[in-house]
Amino acid sequence: MNKKYLSRRDFLRASALTAAGLVAAQCGAPAPATQAPSAATEAPAVAPPAEEVTLDVMSLAEYEGPYREIWNVFEATHPGIKINVFSINEDTAAAHEAKVAGGYLPAIELTQEMQIFFDKNNYEMAVNLGEIDFPWWDRFTFDARNAWSNLYGLPGPRSLDLFQGFVFTWQYNGDLMDRAGLDPQRDVKSWKDLEKWLDEGTAWANSEPDVDYFYNQAWHNWVFGNGYGDLIPLAFPDGQRDRQRDCWLGKAKFNAEDSPYRHYYEFFVKANERGWIPESMWTRQWEGDMEASYIAGKSVMMLHGPWVWDKALAAGSTFDQRGLPATPPAEGQDVWIQGALPPNIDNQWFMRAGVQDLPEWDQILVAWNWFFSPEAVPIRAQAEGRVPLYKLDEPLDLKGPQFQAVLKEIGTEGGKWADVKFEEGLTGTVVAGPYRKKGSKGVWDWEANGNNELMANLLSGKITVQDALDIAQRNWEESFEGLPA
Repeated sequence: MNKKYLSRRDFLRASALTAAGLVAAQCGAPAPATQAPSAATEAPAVAPPAEEVTLDVMSLAEYEGPYREIWNVFEATHPGIKINVFSINEDTAAAHEAKVAGGYLPAIELTQEMQIFFDKNNYEMAVNLGEIDFPWWDRFTFDARNAWSNLYGLPGPRSLDLFQGFVFTWQYNGDLMDRAGLDPQRDVKSWKDLEKWLDEGTAWANSEPDVDYFYNQAWHNWVFGNGYGDLIPLAFPDGQRDRQRDCWLGKAKFNAEDSPYRHYYEFFVKANERGWIPESMWTRQWEGDMEASYIAGKSVMMLHGPWVWDKALAAGSTFDQRGLPATPPAEGQDVWIQGALPPNIDNQWFMRAGVQDLPEWDQILVAWNWFFSPEAVPIRAQAEGRVPLYKLDEPLDLKGPQFQAVLKEIGTEGGKWADVKFEEGLTGTVVAGPYRKKGSKGVWDWEANGNNELMANLLSGKITVQDALDIAQRNWEESFEGLPA
């Protein structure tokens, strides 16, 4: 039987209607009509309505519809402020930034598709959130106000987020998995089990003419640069995040024999050699090839974040979606670790410098503060299906399908993965951020998509895993300076 989850859109539409109804109720019923004022009784003067302002506010592209509903809630209780919700994708980010360079100044923006991370070189492009009148700092369950400034030694923060960092898990079509006769939730307990599952699933998919792939993988420069590289090594005893951070801080070598990142490259080499992933994976489009095939029920599974669980529902996909924590333990490791990116302290929502000089600044600040208020946070959490790192007035029954299927079972007594533990510590990328040279490649050269060429060369046999690690070490040496001794 397929599990049914309340959709983000339905939840938010109900929330918007409820909020509007509460506003009407709070205003009270209109007084009954009485006789018209006599000529001797002058009607009371009515103040002219305040001039209405419209604020342009960016949204996550995947959730633009739900975010439109969220801002409808705001508009229902803030007459005189209208919100124009818009979104961009990676392929339109350059056009958006060109528009900004030409003088366009949205009220609230999101770094995600622009792939902006605030550091010593660009922080002045954003409003210092530590200087605005913001009432909700004590609601966050991490030091959202000071974490970035403490790391960089600069005034801030310059951006704000409220969720647990993105979590990449295995996500699969339960109907196809059942057809394959496989039950990974029962059978996968170790890294060796995972490899056996991939072998068997791939063999089954290759025998099915209506199935494109078992494990469908495509290219995404940010995911390969900031997601998988931190995630895959966590299956191994020498791949934990503290050892990853040592590489970034110069206490260990990226190209050492026991480098934690050797596991990352070796996994994809093996996946390519054994046919687990599509040929020439690095040429395939993340959304157009991989996500579309999964949503259409033509491929079985992906290693992905929370987005496509919702995308499949929104597209009307009827198959049962299930999942599995990403990295069961390899030999020598006792605990199953599920990586989560740390709370975002250097990216996500921001206001671009200059908005505080606009005549509508007061309304922008009202909108910003509401967006992070105890009223807005629960419906934002439902929209994205993510855990808020925020103290709410009432418990939140989170409906997100990735959360329901996988995340809530991790480390929960009686859950399917009660013994699995989250790793949510700062990544090497974050802790080394203050020491990166302006304009440098960084370790993975992902911003310019240089990691694509490297992965292509690695999987096509032009370079070895050791060569790839040597390049990472060389990039690190060229990109960072002034690291603590």
